Amino acid sequence: MSVFVIIAMLLLSPLVGQAYGAPDKANQVAESVKIKVWTVLATNGHATIDPDLKPIAKHLGNLKFSGFDLLSKQGASIDVKGENRFKLVGQRSVLVTVLSRDKDRARVRVQVVGPKGKLLDTTVSIRRNGFFMVAGPPHAGGVLVLPIFARY
Repeated sequence: MSVFVIIAMLLLSPLVGQAYGAPDKANQVAESVKIKVWTVLATNGHATIDPDLKPIAKHLGNLKFSGFDLLSKQGASIDVKGENRFKLVGQRSVLVTVLSRDKDRARVRVQVVGPKGKLLDTTVSIRRNGFFMVAGPPHAGGVLVLPIFARY
């Protein structure tokens, strides 16, 4: 069974804002949350970081790997109490449910499912326009890292 490590990167930094584009007006609260799920392969097989990962490179540097490859970027606008399934490599998927949101944070349930069933089921609070990362499922001689962004 895969062991997951949840890396609480509930950060609202200029680098994260660049990863997601220009911020919304500060006083508006959207009816939905724009969720983006990136799939990153962390490996010790090389020592390069995909240029598309530059906005979050300093956070990836906290992991015990030397190389990072961006495998995919997916996104969806999810209403409160709504959910969306994002396909991952290796017959895996991540189901994201937006439980609630206020002007500062979104509560999000994240479920990672593999061929043998549920690998992870957790609920996190993500700062508005911030992100957090889930790491752990092995893939192609490395580990998948899933930065999950919440923007509204």
